Amino acid sequence: MAEQPTVIEQISTITEFNDMTEYMQDKDLDAALEIIIKLITKPDVPSTKAPTLIVQLQAISAKFAMQARYYTTFEKGGEASKKKNTYYTAADTIDKLVDALKYSARFGA
Repeated sequence: MAEQPTVIEQISTITEFNDMTEYMQDKDLDAALEIIIKLITKPDVPSTKAPTLIVQLQAISAKFAMQARYYTTFEKGGEASKKKNTYYTAADTIDKLVDALKYSARFGA
């Protein structure tokens, strides 16, 4: 069983999310981070709500993947590089979260 993060670790994570929100200025990233925070604090997702959450997160992930590709192709260096890396990471981690939600919904965990 995984060890639960301490309150200080959770606050640190939320502070870092806030810093990311301020830097990126992306309402969909804000929405994704809000969902992630909710799942960290209350990971039990009712099976009736999981499909909607899965579709919403997967759509956000797709948007992030496209934005990362945009910053890779059309915008280069400096700030664009930071945004590109943030979007690639967000898309990848949200995809993993979606996989976990699919598993949870399928097996009623």
